[in-house]
Amino acid sequence: MDSSGSDIETRTIQNCIRELMGLPVIKQFAVVWDDMGLEEKHRAARRATMKEHLQRLLEEMVQEEQELKRKLMESVQSCTKELQQLCSDLSLSCPQISEQLTLLERERQLRSQVDSMTKEKHNRLKRYKRLAEMEDAICDSLGEETKMVPEQQFQKFPSEEDLAQFRKRIEELEEKKESRQAEFFSIREKIIHVWEELEIVPEKPFELLVSEGDIKNFILSDGNMKMLVGLYQELEGKAVKFQGEALYLREKIASLWNRLQIPEAARDHFNSLCSGFTSKIIKALKNELERLDQLKKQNLQKFVLATRAELHTVWDKCMFGEQQRREFSPAYTENFDDDALSAHESELDRMKGFYSDNEEIFKLIEKREKLWIKYLEFEKSENNPDKYHNRGGQLLKEQKLKKQVQKDLPKVENELKAVLTQWEQDHERYLIVHDERYLDTIDRQWGEKKQLEEQEKLEKQKAKVESTMMEMVYGSKPSTPLKRRAAGTPPSSAPSSKVRKVGPSPLVNSTASSTTSHSSVASRKAAQGPGKTPSRQQRPVGAGRNILKEKNMMPTPTFSLIPNESIISHCNTSLASTVSYTDFQNGLKSGLDCQKVQSNTLPRSSSVLRVDII
Repeated sequence: MDSSGSDIETRTIQNCIRELMGLPVIKQFAVVWDDMGLEEKHRAARRATMKEHLQRLLEEMVQEEQELKRKLMESVQSCTKELQQLCSDLSLSCPQISEQLTLLERERQLRSQVDSMTKEKHNRLKRYKRLAEMEDAICDSLGEETKMVPEQQFQKFPSEEDLAQFRKRIEELEEKKESRQAEFFSIREKIIHVWEELEIVPEKPFELLVSEGDIKNFILSDGNMKMLVGLYQELEGKAVKFQGEALYLREKIASLWNRLQIPEAARDHFNSLCSGFTSKIIKALKNELERLDQLKKQNLQKFVLATRAELHTVWDKCMFGEQQRREFSPAYTENFDDDALSAHESELDRMKGFYSDNEEIFKLIEKREKLWIKYLEFEKSENNPDKYHNRGGQLLKEQKLKKQVQKDLPKVENELKAVLTQWEQDHERYLIVHDERYLDTIDRQWGEKKQLEEQEKLEKQKAKVESTMMEMVYGSKPSTPLKRRAAGTPPSSAPSSKVRKVGPSPLVNSTASSTTSHSSVASRKAAQGPGKTPSRQQRPVGAGRNILKEKNMMPTPTFSLIPNESIISHCNTSLASTVSYTDFQNGLKSGLDCQKVQSNTLPRSSSVLRVDII
């Protein structure tokens, strides 16, 4: 407060003192003193004493006020420090108090701020304790250590961010607990199911704890969950072992039943009593197998033959050829002792294992064989003229099926080749099917198909060449029948033709065929008479036009014959067996003057013989 304010306050106090002097109590001092008759000196002494008392009282009051001021200043300092500490603990910014305020106002505001911060601190601490209690409970059920420290060990008071992280951790722990509880009940249900299947009674403490299923007593720790999973895996492995053993025993028993021709009623009765795969059932199966073994020894020949028949069935599944089968010599003897039976049973078990290990491969081979047969059938039907007798859309269906086979066959073959190659690399031997490596079988089948196509092509070329040479000798035959001729018009003795030769023909003389050709020409000449050229009989004009019209409607085939030694060697009747073109020309000039044959020899620029039938 400034000096002017202090002066005003001083005058105010003085006025108060003056008002005090005018109070009746002051006048009573004079009345009492008058009544007492005190002298002036005594009155002066009393006035001095009164003044001292009043001065001392005022001084004491001033001291009290100063003490109050000091306490206020200390309170301000204390509240300021406390407020700063609270803000630091709560990770908040400290509010600023204006210096323009009086000491009392500052102290009042500071005290209010401190109270507010103190309440916030208690509230935050309360939330922290609640989260810590939740963490303790969840961690106890999960068997994990807590991360939230007690209040006494605080190095730093938790902030709002810390509380948010603690809350998130609690949520994660709760999710983990729920997940493990669900896993516990799921695995426990499976364990109880296996116990019931195997007729096992839990005895160990952990097994009893699992059997009770009290989640409050079962700690869902990592170790306990691993033990729980381990217990289930152990029981599952035992169940699989028992099941496999029971299945093996049942297969052996069924095989012996079939060989011993046990009645169906007895089999059904035994199966109804011995279903499942518990230890008691396995013991009963073993006893039955032992009983059947005793019966088997009494019927060795019958058993050997039955085992041999079953072995042939497995050989068929494995696609064994005769050579592969004969590698097992006991199957082709008449020995029916214990050694023969043991050998047959061992070979049967081995072949069953071989088929079981490679069943997918054999199925793939079977699929490929079926596709190959269909492929060959479709290829063969291409040359069948009856395929165009399309009834009910059968041709369209066959075409769709053919396209599907052509699409599937390469895929199956590629897959099969990859599988077989890997199998041969793994086993370091070939996979033999019908006495032949199947990869070689695929190549052989395609090679045979290609060779057959080449052979058919050569036969067609051979037939084409023979037909052409026949037309060269005897003339071409109309591909379509002539219309009816005019009355009295005889057929032409030989069709008119033109023959052009390009280069020398490598298909040269054959004495027998030349002789045959000359004899046929001479016989025709003798029939016509010496020196007489037969003339064509006149036809009616209309008939000539009809014949001409028919000839114009006929196709004009053109043959290009390229001599090929491989073709000639494959033909039963070679082109060399026919007459040469020179002999044919000489024969025509000497004996067939009735026919107009025009022959032009072109330069020898090619060895191709071109025959145009007009």
